Amino acid sequence: MSGEKRKSPLKECVEFIEDHKLRYQKEDGAYAFSPEEETFEIQDDKIFEIPKCENAKDIGFVDGGNGPILRSTDFNISLNRVAGALFTNNEWCDPTKTPVKIEFYSATVLDLLDDNTLVYNTRFFPTEPEFSEYLPQDELKFPVSDPTIRERLFSMPNIEVFGGIAMRFAEWTYATKFISNELEEGSIFVRDGSLQTGYTGETEIAENLYKIAIKKGVIVTGLSKTCRLITQNGNSLNSLIHYICNKKFPDSAWYYHPIYRITKAQEKADLYFVKLHKNSLYSFRFDILLDQAKKMTQDQQEIIISNLTNNSNDLSYPGYPYGLIKADQLAAVSIKELEPQKVQLIAEFDQKDYKEFILPRLRSVNAHDLLNIIRK
Repeated sequence: MSGEKRKSPLKECVEFIEDHKLRYQKEDGAYAFSPEEETFEIQDDKIFEIPKCENAKDIGFVDGGNGPILRSTDFNISLNRVAGALFTNNEWCDPTKTPVKIEFYSATVLDLLDDNTLVYNTRFFPTEPEFSEYLPQDELKFPVSDPTIRERLFSMPNIEVFGGIAMRFAEWTYATKFISNELEEGSIFVRDGSLQTGYTGETEIAENLYKIAIKKGVIVTGLSKTCRLITQNGNSLNSLIHYICNKKFPDSAWYYHPIYRITKAQEKADLYFVKLHKNSLYSFRFDILLDQAKKMTQDQQEIIISNLTNNSNDLSYPGYPYGLIKADQLAAVSIKELEPQKVQLIAEFDQKDYKEFILPRLRSVNAHDLLNIIRK
C-alpha cells in the first residue's frame, strides 16, 4: 500500500537476526571442520557444578602485548612484551628465576630471495641482552604464498600483523622457560588463548613447551576470551553451552565436558567450557593438553578447574582469572608510549636516507591517519 510506512533498514536488519537466532536447539553438537577433530552431542549429563577448591596448586600465567611503531607496505617495526604471573596459594608472587616481563622490538621486511620468491623476514631485538634467551633464536620467514598468514584467499597480509606473530612465538618460548624455572610437578600453566597453533613453525615451538611440561608434570592449559566455534545447526557453540548450563546451574560456577577434541598429530587439545564464578556473565573455552587430559580422572580435571575458579574472584572481572588480568597488565603496550618510541626510532635513521627512502614508504599507508587528525 502506498500509505504504508516503510520499515527502517535497521529494523529490517534486526528482524532478520531475530528470525534466525532467537532460538536454540538442544539436539545439537560441535561442528567438525576436519577428520582430526572429534565432537560430541550436547547432553545434560555432561554439565557439572565446579566443586570448592580443596587442593591448591601453583599456577603460572603468560600473556603478551604489542604495538606497531613504524609501518609501511614493505617493512614494520613493533614494540612487544611478554609477561608471566605466578600464584602460590592463590597469592601473586614474583618469579624467582625468570624476568616478570621481557621486552623486545620486532622488525619485519619484505625480502626478495635469490629464487625470486618474496618472503616476510622477521627478526627479534631484545631491549636488554638478558632477554634474548627467552626469545626465538631464529628469525621467522614466511613466503608470501604461505596460507597460514593469509586472512583472505587472494590478499597479502598487512605487514604489521607480523609484530603480533613475533609476540605469539615469543609467548611460547618465554612460557617454556617460565615452566622450566618456576613451576613444579602438579602445577598448572595457563596461557592466554587456546592451545591451537596456526602459523608455520609454531607447532614445533609449542611442542617443545609440551615436552618440557610433560616431563616436569606441569599441566598445560589455555583459556580463550573469545570462541568462534559453531554447532552443526549454525549456532555459536559457546553461547549454546552457556544457555543450557545456566538452566541447570543458574546460581553456580559450572563446567561442560566433553564437547570437542582436536586430535591432529602435533596439535592436541581437549576442550571444556567453564563459567568460573557464579555471578559471571561469561563462559570461556578452556583447553587442556590432550595427552595429559586423557590420563586424568574426573576428580583430577576438577582439581584443575577449581583452582582456576579460586583465582577468578577479582571484583573487577568476576569469572576471569586474576592471573591473566595481571599478565595482561604487565604485558600491555599502550598507544601513549608508542609515539615517543617512534620519535626515538626516527632519530636513529640517517636523516638523508630517512627522507629519501623511508618517509615515502610510511606515506604509502598513513594517509588515513591524517584524516583521523583532521576529524579531531
